[in-house]
Amino acid sequence: MKTHQMFDEINELKERIKDFNSLVSSIDDIIFEVSDQGVILNCWTANPEQLFYDKNFLINKSVKELFPTEFSNTIMYIIEKSIRKRTGYVLKYKSPFDEDHDHWYKLKTKIISNKFDRLTVVITNITREQKLLSKIQIKEEKFNRAFQNSSIGMLLLSKSLKVIEYSMELQHILGYNEPEEMLKKEVPEFILESHHENVQVAFDEVKHGIREKAMIEAECYARGNKVIWCLINISSVRDKHGKVVYFLCQIQDLSLFKSNETKLNHQNELLEKINYELKVKINQLETFNQILAHNLRTPISNIEMIINQLEIETSHEQQKNLIELLRISNKKFLNLFDNLIETIDVQNSNKNLSQTTQIEEVFNKVKLFFTEEISTNKLQIIEDFKTKVISFPGDYIFSIFKYLISSSLKTYVPGKVIEIIASTNENENDILISMENNCSSQHCFEIASEVLNSNEPMDENIQMELHIAKQQIYFFGGNIKIFRIADVGNKIIISLPKSF
Repeated sequence: MKTHQMFDEINELKERIKDFNSLVSSIDDIIFEVSDQGVILNCWTANPEQLFYDKNFLINKSVKELFPTEFSNTIMYIIEKSIRKRTGYVLKYKSPFDEDHDHWYKLKTKIISNKFDRLTVVITNITREQKLLSKIQIKEEKFNRAFQNSSIGMLLLSKSLKVIEYSMELQHILGYNEPEEMLKKEVPEFILESHHENVQVAFDEVKHGIREKAMIEAECYARGNKVIWCLINISSVRDKHGKVVYFLCQIQDLSLFKSNETKLNHQNELLEKINYELKVKINQLETFNQILAHNLRTPISNIEMIINQLEIETSHEQQKNLIELLRISNKKFLNLFDNLIETIDVQNSNKNLSQTTQIEEVFNKVKLFFTEEISTNKLQIIEDFKTKVISFPGDYIFSIFKYLISSSLKTYVPGKVIEIIASTNENENDILISMENNCSSQHCFEIASEVLNSNEPMDENIQMELHIAKQQIYFFGGNIKIFRIADVGNKIIISLPKSF
C-alpha cells in the first residue's frame, strides 16, 4: 500500500516536471537560479543556443568565473542588493563578449518566496527592441534638428491646441524673447479674432480626416500685439488607432509678401487708372471732333458762302448786309471756338473720372446759374440727397442738369412754377442721380435723343457741354434713363458705377 502511494507521488511529480518543462519551452527567456554568492544553481531555457556556454558547464559556476570583472561586479551588486532588500531590479546591458557585442539583453532579478540565500535571474534578449529604439531615437533626433533648425517657424501642439514645443525661427517671427511667454498660450491667443473661425475649421478638418493637411493664411498677434500675416500649414501626428496625438504646424511670415502684393496691387490700380484716363482722353478727342464737325460747320460754311457772295455783289446796300451777316457768323464761330477751347482747358486741368464730387456743391452751382428764374418764381428746386459724395466729375453732372432745367423752362407758362426735384441714392453696384419735373411734355427731358440739332431752340454752348457730359457718362459705364410719371411730369435717372 505504501509502495503504491509512493509510486503515485512519483508519477505526479513527473507530470509536474513535464508541465514545467512545457512551460519553460514556451518562454523565450533564459532563467537562472543563483545563490547569494553568485553561483549558478540551475538553468532553464527553451533555446540552449542562447547560452554562452553549455548548460552543464554553467551549473555550479560563479558569475565571476564566467564574465569579465567589470560586468560580473555589476551583476553581483544587483544580486546582493535584491536579496538584501527583498525586491527585484532590472538592468539593460550590451553583451560583454566580443563575438556577441552587438546584442542587447535585459537582466531582471526575482525574489523566491521563503528563500533568503538565492533568487531567480531572468535574461531576455532585447536586441530587436533596442535596434528599433535606436532607429526611433535617430529619427527623433533628425526630426528635432529639422524642427529647431528649420528656416520656417515650426510649432508642435497638443490635440487641444496647447503649445508643446516651437522652433527658434517661430520665436523670431513672433518676436518673443522668453520661451515661457509662448508656452503659456494656446493657439487662439495668437490668432486675430476675425480669423478664429477659419483657423478652427482648418484644424477640425485635419483632426477628422477630411483633409490630410490644411493650408490657411491668417493674421497673427506677435509680441506687443503687433499684427502680421502668416501662412499656416497644418498636419497631424496620429497613434496606431488613427487618433490625433499632436498637431504639427509650419508657419511662414508673409509680411514681406503681403507688402509686395500691396505695392503690386497699387501699381496695377495706378496702371489701370492711367490706361482708363488715356481712354477718356481719346474719347474726349472723338467728342471734340464731333463738335468741330457739327457745331462749327454751319458758321464756317456761312462765312465761306458770304465771302463768295461778296465777290460778285455790286450793290453797296447788299454788300453792307452781307458784311453784317459775315460779322454775325464770325462772332458765332468765335464764341463756339472760345467755348470749345475753354472746355478743353477744363478737361485737361482736373477732370479725371475718378475724382470725387460733393453733390450738394454741384446743385449750389445749378441754383446759382438759375438765380433769376428762382427769384422770379418761375423755378423751384427741391433737394433730397441720401448719397452726398460721388466718384465722378461734378462739372459733367452740372452740364446735364443745366440742360434739363433749361429745357424744362421752355414749357413755362405764367402762373405755373416749374418744379424740379433732385435726389441721389445708391444700390449694391451703382450711384443713382435723379431729377423730376412737373412738365406735361416729355420733350423737355428728351436727353437720350440727338440734342445737337440746329433746329432745336437751345443755347449751342449748353448743347456742346451736354454732348460732352453724355459721352463721359456712357464711357464711364453709366447710363441715362427717362420715365414719364403719369399726371405728374418726367423723371430722368443717371446711374454711375461705384467703381470703374
